[in-house]
Amino acid sequence: MPNAGTTYRRLTTERLARAAAAVLLGAVAVVHILELGDQLAENKLVGYAFIALIAAAVIAAAALIAVPSPRVWGPVGVLAAGALAAYLLSRTTGLPTDSLEVGNWNCTLGIAALTTETLVLSIVTWQLWRRRTAPEPSATAVAEDAEL
Repeated sequence: MPNAGTTYRRLTTERLARAAAAVLLGAVAVVHILELGDQLAENKLVGYAFIALIAAAVIAAAALIAVPSPRVWGPVGVLAAGALAAYLLSRTTGLPTDSLEVGNWNCTLGIAALTTETLVLSIVTWQLWRRRTAPEPSATAVAEDAEL
């Protein structure tokens, strides 16, 4: 059974991971906002997908901060993995309505998006792995942690 110190460290690490992932999701939203005008002008379907990603990233960031449940990590991971997959498809095979970006690996905003989405996915993977390998804190340990 974990002691109060272990529980405190675990909860602090969880909070820091949530904050870092929320900030990175904010960066994902900002990167896509910066590119949104060009995407809407070139290909409305991709532009609408950007709007959906921006909204989803903001909602996911808010959920990470506001919802203490570990169940938030799964949807955040799916969001980051989906964004990464869409980017990779846009640069390799092209998207169903857009093949203009195929081979364009030198886009600064694209590299920023890849970086932030990969970091979010890394944090999600780490948090989900920690949950599988670490014992859950007991109610007594959590109550002792509240007294610290």
